[in-house]
Amino acid sequence: MSADQTASQRTSSSGSNRVDSPGPTGDSAAFHDAPGLSLSRFLDVAGLTQLQQRFARMTGLRISIRDPDGQILTTADDNPTDQPPVTTDLQAQPTVAIEVEGRRLGSISIEAGMQVSGVAATANIEAAAEFLDLWANGIALLCHQGFELSRRVEEFSALYKLSTLLSAKRDLQELLDTATRSAAEVMKVKAASIRLLDDEGRELIPRAVFNLSPQYLSKGPVAVAKSELYKSTLEKAVVYVEDMATDPRVLYPEDARREGLVSILAAAMVYQDRPIGVIRLYTGQRRSFSRHEVEMLRAVAQLLATAIENARLHAEQIESERVQQQVHMAAAVQRRMLPASAPQLPPFDIAARYVPSFELGGDFYDFIALNGHLGIAIGDVVGKGVAASLLMASVRASLRAYAQDIYDLNEIIARVNIALSRETLDNEFATLFYAVVDPVACQMTYCNAGHDPPLLLRDGDIQQLEAGGMIIGVDETQQYDKGLLDMKPGDLLVLNTDGLSDALSFKGERFGRERIIKAMRDVADAPARDAMNHILWEMRRFVGLKRNVDDTTLVVVKVKQR
Repeated sequence: MSADQTASQRTSSSGSNRVDSPGPTGDSAAFHDAPGLSLSRFLDVAGLTQLQQRFARMTGLRISIRDPDGQILTTADDNPTDQPPVTTDLQAQPTVAIEVEGRRLGSISIEAGMQVSGVAATANIEAAAEFLDLWANGIALLCHQGFELSRRVEEFSALYKLSTLLSAKRDLQELLDTATRSAAEVMKVKAASIRLLDDEGRELIPRAVFNLSPQYLSKGPVAVAKSELYKSTLEKAVVYVEDMATDPRVLYPEDARREGLVSILAAAMVYQDRPIGVIRLYTGQRRSFSRHEVEMLRAVAQLLATAIENARLHAEQIESERVQQQVHMAAAVQRRMLPASAPQLPPFDIAARYVPSFELGGDFYDFIALNGHLGIAIGDVVGKGVAASLLMASVRASLRAYAQDIYDLNEIIARVNIALSRETLDNEFATLFYAVVDPVACQMTYCNAGHDPPLLLRDGDIQQLEAGGMIIGVDETQQYDKGLLDMKPGDLLVLNTDGLSDALSFKGERFGRERIIKAMRDVADAPARDAMNHILWEMRRFVGLKRNVDDTTLVVVKVKQR
């Protein structure tokens, strides 16, 4: 057998030198469809030339390396060896093709027309052809690795751009629209969609689409329990459908066919081990996805889940700030409902303070001028926050309205009770103490509707003002009594809500009425403001740094000498 025949036979028996990727979902598609691939994209031509020259010096054979179109990339030296020329011509041109995943990147050929002779020369060509075969296989492997590396760089770059894009979006719908379009472009698919689970986790509602018609989307929400495909996606994280028209898991194959959709790659969006939705990619022809593409979609889904939750939190923050602004405004209105200062009506010295536990509360106090007399009210509405503040405003308004037209205190409280009972729920009620002081007669007429009995300190003794009836807002048929008290110089009267007596220390002890009484005795001869400040200070000293969980309101009346 001639040397050229031997080389040709060895080359043909070995076939092309190719590398096939073992990816389970079809890694070869990405390489085969990539445009402009050749040896020069992955290997340095200067490096190939050096290898070619060394091969020539070792074997005495000239070779050429060509691109897919047959154009020579490298040229051998004219005198590759110092050996004397021989006489037999090599007429054939043994060629080894370099292929990766069915894609020809180039070839290596032993140049025709070289002079060889003898058994040694023939053996040399055989060895050279075998070496070329191994060399071409190595080059193919390097090219494949280079391509895979460039794909990973491209994917990471796409993920980085997507993450940057998503991080800049705060509006949820804008984020979803951007993500859907970007995912379709990055994955090079025909269409994409994002569905989010409803609050109950039962339905997947379409929230964003790219390149899908309104007719296709008119199917509406998808019940997870009725869709094996969506259910599998939420459970398994990633699901692949080769052909929507024939896969039994697809609910609407005819709609998919009309839309021109064939393959699906779907991934669950999971945040803190909780699925929140599904992203789907659709192709216009049957397509396999590589392992890396699957992992990329998984990464995109994870990015999306985090971005969606961040957008939701941002929206909640905006809404919270809006509500908080409204609360600030409501709190300002509530503060304006309280008297700007305590009136002075000799011989009565009066001081008052309201300390809310939140911005809005249910405590209130009020002073009502009544033709030379003074109405003094203190109340506590059940609950806290906005609801309590609205109920407080209603009680205050009713009290002021009836106090101007009705003389008997017990009748005033009865009317307020009827109004509140008709307008509130069973669990909405209030306590109320209302009194009218006469500065001329130095008398107090009062009615206590379920409120903590005010404490009167006189000559070291304590008297509780209890005459009245039950809380208001529960039974509209309730009748109330009234009490009459002759006030004397030196009397110290303290009206408070339960925020004072129920204040807790770090040990969980209540401040209690006994401590209030002790604090009153400490300031029995002090003016009303000093007495009030001392009682509040004793409460704060008892509580320490622990925050009070209830509103505290305190009204102090001191009877001075005329």
